[in-house]
Formats: sequence, C-alpha cells, structure tokens
Amino acid sequence: MIQLIASLLILWSPQVGKTTSLSYSEPDPTDNNAGSGIPVLMYHHISDPVDGYYGVSTGRLLMDLQLLDEAGFFLITSEDIENGLMQVPADRRPLMLTFDDGWQDNFNFIQRGGTVEIDPYCAVAILEDYSDAHPDFGRGATFFISWDKIPFGQEEFVMEKFNLLLDMGYSIGNHTNMHADFMVLPRDKWENAVVTPMVKFHRRLGLRTTEIFAMAYPGGRFPKGIGAEEYLACFRFMGTGAVRIGFLANGSVSSFGRILDSAEGWFRIGRLDMSQYSVRELLGWRNIMTNGPRYDLHDDLRPRIP
Repeated sequence: MIQLIASLLILWSPQVGKTTSLSYSEPDPTDNNAGSGIPVLMYHHISDPVDGYYGVSTGRLLMDLQLLDEAGFFLITSEDIENGLMQVPADRRPLMLTFDDGWQDNFNFIQRGGTVEIDPYCAVAILEDYSDAHPDFGRGATFFISWDKIPFGQEEFVMEKFNLLLDMGYSIGNHTNMHADFMVLPRDKWENAVVTPMVKFHRRLGLRTTEIFAMAYPGGRFPKGIGAEEYLACFRFMGTGAVRIGFLANGSVSSFGRILDSAEGWFRIGRLDMSQYSVRELLGWRNIMTNGPRYDLHDDLRPRIP
C-alpha cells in the first residue's frame, strides 16, 4: 500500500452528500452492432455498509473486478478511447470503470502511526491491490468530480489526491461545477457549468489540467437533436476543448464503431449503473467486443509489405 509521509496529525470525517437521481435515457439502437461494444461501468459510493441507493459494498466491487478479469477484460480510460484502444492486448477486450461525484469513500486518506496512507477499504485501494495482483487486467478508472462538495472529502489533500491519481495511471473527469443537469440547465449557463470546474482543477493541477477532457453528465442524460454536442464542443480551456468525450447513464454498451464514425458518438457514450446491473447481466450483452486479434487496431503491416 502506498504511504504518504506527513508530520501533521490529521483529523477527518466522512463527507455527507446526496446523489442526484438518475433518469435513464433510452439506449441508442445503433449500440447493438455486434462485436464492437465497450462496456463502461458506473459506480458512486463504495462502502460498508452500502451508502444510499446508488452505492455498492467493497466486497461487491472486488467481486466485480474478479469476474471481469476472468471474462477477459482489460481496463482502459477515456484517453485509450481517444487513442484507438492501442494499449488493449489482442487477447483481451476493453472495459472502462467510472466513479461519479468524487465521494470520500472513492479515495480516502487515514492516519496510521504518524503517517498518512490510503484507506485500504476505499475504491482506489481496492483497484490498486487488484491490479497489482493481476497485471493482465490492466490498471485504470476515471473519477468524475463535481464541485458542489469537497472532492474526495478532505480539503487539505485535494491537490495531492488529484496528482496521485494521475501518477498512478487513473484519469480525472469533469462532472460540472454544481452537479448541473443539462436537461434543465439553460443553455446560456452551460459554459459556466463546464469551464468553472476546469479553473478549479487548474489551481490544483496546473498544466496537467489538459489531461481532463471527459465529461459525465449529472443525472445521466444529455439533450438530443438540438445541436447540443456541437455547442458543448465549442467550450475551450487552456487552448483546447474543455470536453472532447461525454458519458451518459443510459443502460447501454456503446459501439466503438459508432463512437468513431460520428461527432455525436463521442458525446453520447453509454454507461451501466452497477448499483442496478450485475457483471453476469453484462456478460450476456450481445454487442461486447470479442477477444482475439482486432485487425483494425493490431494489424501487423509486415506481411503486406513486398
């Protein structure tokens, strides 16, 4: 377990908050294309006992990791989707884990013997321990932060946690400034909801803020058919797009082909809420990318060179 040396005695208490209810949108019918789906799983609280309707236990998270590993998946982040899944081994299939809101039980520090260390029962510790023991499963997850509360619950460690996540190979995403629902938020307030968090990230991360470009829509939905994707894509921070990829909570597994083939696809990637779904249900999904060589991603050019 990673230990962080600290001379100051830390007094902490879990942050108490409330998750906005999810309103699931209908899965896109084009997400049923066979053999190209990327499961993106969504978690909120990870705790014992289970915290709230959208929470799961620490044992459940560990069991999910074991089942997904045994099923031949490989952990990716939103960067891997942008990069064409080039890091996914040919004998594995891509899977993305996401954690919404930035709750303290996702990434918690505790005091032990004069040092500060990662709580072994928080989500990050569970992921780290499993990935260390099972390197073929890969390492990675995206933590979507909403700034309506202290990210990960301990104000004195926000900057340290953000940087440590990136150092360990995880990614951080934007979940808006005040957990704003785009279905009801006036369009003239969208830019503030998206860019204000980037300013706050920049105060803690500096140039590393350019690594934050994924958005998970609070409430799980995003307006459709009104040019919302193009409008969102216009927002800029530090000379680049503030949002380049967006995630719903619509109970679907999005086709990788659809993501690549349309501008809309990049902003409407489906996710499964794992407080409502099981891994066994996921494994019955018809369109999940299969194991084996994917010639569009792992094509060996040498046999075709005269």
